Amino acid sequence: MRRIRCAEIWGGVHNCDEDILTSGIKASLYSAAADGGKGGDIYYLSVCSSDLLSRIAIADVVGHGEAVAITSQWMYHALAERMNCLDGDGILSHLNHLSDEYGVDALTTAVVIGYNTANSQLYFAYAGHPPLLVRHQRTGRWGPVDFAKPSCPGNLPFGVDVETLYDQERVPLSSGDRLFLYTDGVIEAPDRHGRLFGLDPLLAILEETGDRSPPEIKSAVLERLMKHTGGPLAHDDVTFMAIKIL
Repeated sequence: MRRIRCAEIWGGVHNCDEDILTSGIKASLYSAAADGGKGGDIYYLSVCSSDLLSRIAIADVVGHGEAVAITSQWMYHALAERMNCLDGDGILSHLNHLSDEYGVDALTTAVVIGYNTANSQLYFAYAGHPPLLVRHQRTGRWGPVDFAKPSCPGNLPFGVDVETLYDQERVPLSSGDRLFLYTDGVIEAPDRHGRLFGLDPLLAILEETGDRSPPEIKSAVLERLMKHTGGPLAHDDVTFMAIKIL
């Protein structure tokens, strides 16, 4: 397991199957490009200089494989420059303005979350990305987390409108709560008849995993995805992360 401490940054755009530990979370990541070892999905994890804020971002550049890896790389470096910032909405706005310089080649969805151990709050912000899924220990049920009052129009993917407004909200978490982040390559995985995997089957798998560890949740999702597709996940770049709050 990789341990991330004060002022450390970890992540990239390459294929990855790894477990990560910070002062606030345990996480398990799977990321695979559709046509090679490097693609359009970005995964990023950092711990602030005071070791209180664990920041995670997952982004999905439209397209897949080597053709969009260059866009993925500069976005990753832009995230790294703002490691200590608590405002996820500001980070998304910054990335959206940078994307405007690259035009349609930078069309990207993203989710940015930050867990602060000092107040046990999870901060989240989206740019046209599927909402993160949360399981509270007290309820034992999984469900999406979305904004109570989103800006309208707002929270669009990067590269659509340079003036897009981004929201950030927060939700309290407790030890044992779990999170799941993913790109659309998960729910849009097709079977041999072209039927997509979908969100409901993903939620069903997560419900079945109960109190299992992040690596076990990751393995269960990956096994079911590959059973659905009947082989390797070659339809798109696929990235997902299971997280447990410590």
